[in-house]
Amino acid sequence: MKLDKLVLCILACVLTASCVDLNYTEQNTRDEEWTYEYFENGIKNMVFDVYAQVYKNEFADNSAYFLAGATDEAQYALETGAVCNYTNGGWSPANPYADTWTKCYTAIADVCMYLEKIEQADITEWQYNSDYPNWIQQMELFPYELRFLRAYFYFELFRAYGDVPLVTTTLTNAEANSITRTSADEIVKFIVDELDAVAPYLPVSYLTEVNNEIGRATRIAAFALKARTLLYAASPLFNPTNDKAKWEKAAEACKYILDNADIWGLKLSAYGSLWGHDAFFNPELIFGLGRGETNSFEMANYPVGVENGSSGTCPSQTLVDQYEYQEGGQTFGQRYPGSIDLKTVDPYEGLDPRFALTVVKNGDEWPTNGSQKKAIETFIGGFNAAPKYGATPTGYYLKKYVDGSCVTTADNQTTRRHTWILFRLGEFYLDYAEAVFNATGSANDATYGMTANDAINKLRNRSDIQMPKFTEDGDAWVARYERERMVELAFENHRFWDVRRWKKGGQYFKTIQVANISADLQLSRSTVSRQWDDKYYFYPIPQTELKKNPNLTQNQGW
Repeated sequence: MKLDKLVLCILACVLTASCVDLNYTEQNTRDEEWTYEYFENGIKNMVFDVYAQVYKNEFADNSAYFLAGATDEAQYALETGAVCNYTNGGWSPANPYADTWTKCYTAIADVCMYLEKIEQADITEWQYNSDYPNWIQQMELFPYELRFLRAYFYFELFRAYGDVPLVTTTLTNAEANSITRTSADEIVKFIVDELDAVAPYLPVSYLTEVNNEIGRATRIAAFALKARTLLYAASPLFNPTNDKAKWEKAAEACKYILDNADIWGLKLSAYGSLWGHDAFFNPELIFGLGRGETNSFEMANYPVGVENGSSGTCPSQTLVDQYEYQEGGQTFGQRYPGSIDLKTVDPYEGLDPRFALTVVKNGDEWPTNGSQKKAIETFIGGFNAAPKYGATPTGYYLKKYVDGSCVTTADNQTTRRHTWILFRLGEFYLDYAEAVFNATGSANDATYGMTANDAINKLRNRSDIQMPKFTEDGDAWVARYERERMVELAFENHRFWDVRRWKKGGQYFKTIQVANISADLQLSRSTVSRQWDDKYYFYPIPQTELKKNPNLTQNQGW
């Protein structure tokens, strides 16, 4: 099967699979018995429905609302954007905004039901169908895939709420409305134990499995989820006593991935190829969410002034200030802390190449497609700037994940495939570095075979990046590591959670810096204040759940 067909096949299966119709009627004859005796439109569709819920939980429907807009990475172009609830105090138990609780527990309930039903499923009446042997092979994997997905949803709940109810069987309404919260440590243990149990049965890749349906849970994805879970569990939010043993477990889990990467066929790729039409086959990708061909994300994030562009998520000056220069050892913010005359100096020259791959600045030709290519103007009065409604409030536009080849004009539109990264190899070099530093107390300790600095330098030494090495230690290392993590993982929905697990919300999320560029090209900074309260470290449990279940307790401060 050609790669294009293969990608389209799995995208259709995972993300656009129609929900199984369990509204049984005499007209459709699809009763429960039929559903579990029919493979393609019954059992298989139920499994893929759960995969689809991963997408729904991780991103908004049109993926225009990155969580970056609720961090110091970016500002959403319109103050009315729903993501702004996180920064303006607009969320509460009565208006929890993110439906993480409901979405995750709905998915978990489905998994529990499907696991119980699949064990009883009987498709032997199809044994003379030519596809029957393939169906049996796939059905053997389904329980392990479902358990991986349940562990994934529990990770989502754990990082958002801390202590949450642990449910592993189908419940009656009465039972569901009387359960109590389980400690975060026990939830972590459940996730890790489940992943250890299912990993040996999951394939390393689906390219050698029936129908080559990539995009499903792999053994590598199981180990990746385990490592990330243990990193969170070791972090200050969940490890207030700084138990070194937790950091050691996280270091070992990350090391296992790095040690086996070559065997599994994983390798670091060029940074700019992490997204785009063929990113689903990037050798750095461990687990991603694919979408079929579309340009809705480009319409949501192309600059105002580009036909059908809506600005969307706009990188902040705070983010730009974190990028280092290839020479001199300074960041943008350190070298240019005040106003900049853009007519006489190019402050972006010599910056970390990841900047140009992530951010669109004034003067860049964007998008790249021939019919819409034009120099972007973000100075006041410019073609893509204020006072136009919805123009960037930060002085920058988003490039990462945005496919500049997409044409969004009224006529002759073009579309491209998109892949949202959930796990990639690069993350685990950073996770490893953080865990080893905290486990050993030094960025230059080789107890685990590779020092924390060695791990980070692997990322910075990629052929298209080539940035100076990390050599720091102690507090200086922590500060630089946090910058590096922000830059490397920008717009991959990490910053929102990283700052929370570090318990540094008051340091990073109370204000952001934005750029103001005057008509005569003078760049100045201004500070945008945001609401932060320490109760934001955890989400509020929805008030509707508390009313239904008197045994639930609310998170502190809410």
